[in-house]
Amino acid sequence: MSFDELREQLKITAAQLQAARDQISELKQQLRDYPEQLEQKVKERTRELEAINRIAATVSRSLNLDEILKDSLEKALEFLELGVGAIFLVDERKGELDLMVHRGFSNDLVSRLQVSPIDSGWPGSVARDGKPLLIEDGGGAGLEGIAEARANNSEFKSLVGIPLKSKGRVRGVLCVCSPEKNRFTREELNVLVTVGGEIGVAIENAWLYEKSYAYSKKMEELSITDSLTGLFNRRHFYRRLKEEIARARRQHHPVSLLVVDLDNLKDYNDRRGHLKGDEALRGVAQAITASIRQDVDTGYRYGGDEFAVILPYSDEREGEVVAGRIRETFAGFAFPDTGLSLGLAQLEPDEEVDSLVSRADTAMYVAKNSGGNRVCRAGKKKHGPGLDADE
Repeated sequence: MSFDELREQLKITAAQLQAARDQISELKQQLRDYPEQLEQKVKERTRELEAINRIAATVSRSLNLDEILKDSLEKALEFLELGVGAIFLVDERKGELDLMVHRGFSNDLVSRLQVSPIDSGWPGSVARDGKPLLIEDGGGAGLEGIAEARANNSEFKSLVGIPLKSKGRVRGVLCVCSPEKNRFTREELNVLVTVGGEIGVAIENAWLYEKSYAYSKKMEELSITDSLTGLFNRRHFYRRLKEEIARARRQHHPVSLLVVDLDNLKDYNDRRGHLKGDEALRGVAQAITASIRQDVDTGYRYGGDEFAVILPYSDEREGEVVAGRIRETFAGFAFPDTGLSLGLAQLEPDEEVDSLVSRADTAMYVAKNSGGNRVCRAGKKKHGPGLDADE
């Protein structure tokens, strides 16, 4: 091998050695940086998991739909350190998306997105496809409403839409917006998709609870309501009267009781039929409802052709005014040869439920036996009831 050839070979070897030294130096730098990079990745992953746990805990602690939606949007924006977003709910029956909660939207945008069809627009595309939607600066031109949103809202440089799913069905859409280009990272999208499932389940649970609660309330109402007249029934009457008497004693206010009887119902049924008789009974209920204070006084179908009215905060004099008003209101209806006999009693000190009912009931019979269609006030317990009647 010649000297020149040897020199060239040495140059190559030196270059290779330098390359090896550079690689070793780079590896050393990577090793020095690795703990810091690892620590950064751990911090990012911890932040993501904390956000998921925080939102999951928030939505799972309530069955109130409004609270779930408000808290979910707040936590999602807090995680992303952004201030503009919204949650839409799917109305499958109408094929619409309803804007339920929002932050940072202009009034014009809220007006246009308040109710939007699922088959168009950018929120609708998420609901239809059931997939996340990421729109960066200049993207989404084919989606209805994006251009208008960007024209009036600088926050729409970047937008992400997340389906809120439960049992494979989209229950709503979470939208978050940013004024920065390429704002959302893949990791953030993964977090939003995960919490979207949690929010979707919470929405469904809230809906189920509301349906169950409404059904329970309906069943409760049916159990304490007279089906013919719509007034409360006899069982609820005694429960409510006990409560009002206990309250009156605690607060030292008067309570009066009316017992109302429809005069001549049997003859009216015989002449006109039971359907007409039922109309007359409903007429009594209407007269009672129209004559008493809403949310204070309460009317009941006591049994057959008898009714009762509990009058909290009313003494005998005020009760007599209500009784007269009920009788006059019923008299204005088209039920000839009928009328109302009313017995009125005011609660006495230390008087029990049965005694009060008995005095009012006896006073009603005194009114009925005195010709009917009149109000009779019950006397004191020691003097006997039914001593004073007014036509």
